Amino acid sequence: MKNMKRLLLSALLLTLTAAPSLAGTAPGTGVVGSLHDMNTISGATDDPQARVCAFCHTPHHAMADPTGEQQPLWSHQYTSYISNWTPYASPTFQGGDNWIDPLMGPSRLCMSCHDGLVAVDQHYGMAGTKTGLGGDGWGGRDIGLADAGGNADFSNDHPIGFSYNDAQTNDIGQGLFAASGRQFLSNTNNAALTVEDVLLYGDIMTCATCHDVHNKDNANNTAAPGRNYFVYAPQDNSALCLTCHNKGNGVDEF
Repeated sequence: MKNMKRLLLSALLLTLTAAPSLAGTAPGTGVVGSLHDMNTISGATDDPQARVCAFCHTPHHAMADPTGEQQPLWSHQYTSYISNWTPYASPTFQGGDNWIDPLMGPSRLCMSCHDGLVAVDQHYGMAGTKTGLGGDGWGGRDIGLADAGGNADFSNDHPIGFSYNDAQTNDIGQGLFAASGRQFLSNTNNAALTVEDVLLYGDIMTCATCHDVHNKDNANNTAAPGRNYFVYAPQDNSALCLTCHNKGNGVDEF
């Protein structure tokens, strides 16, 4: 009986000590331990004081956005490499006058890690050692993949930096855009979140319109629990896509 008690106590202690390492891996559990905790990224240099927020934010001496845009106390090098870009275009979306800046708002912050050039573990003036996230292809997390000449190719990526409301009003796809007041479908962790809530200034599509970088309000990927894409709606039944696009979901379809 004593041996059994010892075994049970050992198992309990092992569970309790192992639990912190799992923090943040599941959607809605926070940034610590998630894929946006740079201390957990293979090949990255850990913060010397074990900080997590410091890879992106600082309470003092924040870096100014080179465009003059206000940003949230940023401590990470901005993507200064992208000055020319090839935008996405399709038969139902040309952008045209709707294009403002594909890196507008939080997208510029995302690209400071995902441009393939700035080290993801660079922060607080420290250079960082981890550059590139697997390339701009299947399985890779470099987006646009900028080069030293300032060129980036967003032609194979979902468009950002445009007015969602203008695109919805002037939809040449004849009703493929939902109104921005629609709630994300099959919400988990985010109650009544609408598309408008996550548009920059209630209008501009950015990376943060789909992705919750802090792993707080993003949805559970119920069809594949091990895959966390930091998105606001599940992957099953394409709930994320069908939140904005009226294609066969039976909601507000024209």
